[in-house]
Amino acid sequence: MLSGRRVLAVLNPTSGAGRGADLESAVRDGVLGHGAASAEVRVTSGPDDALSWATAAAEEGFDLVVAGGGDGTVTAVARGVFASSADVPVAVLPLGTGNGLARVLGVPLEPEAALESLASGKPVRLDVLEVTSHGLVSLLFCGAGLDAMINEAADREAKDELGFLAYLRAALSASRDLRRHDLTLALDGRTRRLRGHTVIAFNATRLELLGLAVGPDSTPHDGLMDVAVMRRPGAWAVLRRALRLLDRAGSRADLAPAAHLRVEASPPLPVQVDGDPVGETPLEVRVAPAAVTFVAPADYGGG
Repeated sequence: MLSGRRVLAVLNPTSGAGRGADLESAVRDGVLGHGAASAEVRVTSGPDDALSWATAAAEEGFDLVVAGGGDGTVTAVARGVFASSADVPVAVLPLGTGNGLARVLGVPLEPEAALESLASGKPVRLDVLEVTSHGLVSLLFCGAGLDAMINEAADREAKDELGFLAYLRAALSASRDLRRHDLTLALDGRTRRLRGHTVIAFNATRLELLGLAVGPDSTPHDGLMDVAVMRRPGAWAVLRRALRLLDRAGSRADLAPAAHLRVEASPPLPVQVDGDPVGETPLEVRVAPAAVTFVAPADYGGG
C-alpha cells in the first residue's frame, strides 16, 4: 500500500509519553524504504493541525496519509479525509496509550513492525459515526456519562505516568460518584425515557488481547452502531456490566443496533468522542457507512 504513493505522515509529538517526537526521520526513511514515491512528515504543534492537513491532503497531491499518534490523532486525520470527500486511504501508525483502532485492524503496535505490515496491507472501508451534535466523527465509540468521566480524569499526565492503568484508576474513581439522570433516547425514531447514567455508541470494538477475542461485538462494516445503556450506579454494578460488554458473545444481548441515536439528559451528561471529552449532552450520532478507507494488514478478516 505504500509502494509508488505520495505519502503525508502526520505525527503527534506528545503521543505515548512523547515518543512521537523522536520518530520524524525514522518514519520518513521507513516510508521511502517501502517504496513510496515521496514522503513528507509533519509534526503537529496544536490540536487542529492533523485535521487541517488531512482535509487538504488530496488537493496537495498526496494519495495516502499516515496518522502517527493515539486514537485522537487517528480520528482527527479520518475526520479531515471524511470532510474532504476524497478517497485518500489512512494508515495508522500507533503511538498512543490505547491504540484502539490499530488493535481492531490488527496493526502491530511497534512503529517499525507497523510500517512493515502497512506496506504489505490492503484497503478496507470503515463505517464512521458522524457526531452531528458536536461537529465531529468517531471511529471507535462515543458516549455520554461514565466513559466521558473516565477519559476526562485519565488526562495526558496520568496516561504518561501510568499508561493504560490511568483508565482503570479513573474508572474506579468515577464509578463511586455516579448518579442516575433522566434520559431520553431516540433510536432510529423510536423514543424511550428512562433513568440511567451512561449511554455508549460502539462502532469498531472487535479486537484481540493476549490472543483472546473481546467485545463489545461491534463491527465497523455493517452500517450500524451498537448502543448500550448503563442504568445502575455503584462500582460493583459498573464492573459487572463492563465485564459483560467485554464478553463478545455476552455483549450481544445488551447492544441495540441503530443508524441514528439522540441522547438528552437532565441534568446534562459529559460527552466523549474516541476518548476525548468534547462537551455535554444532547448527543446526536448518525452512521456514515463505509465512509473512510483505512490500510489493514493483509490478513485482516473484516470488511
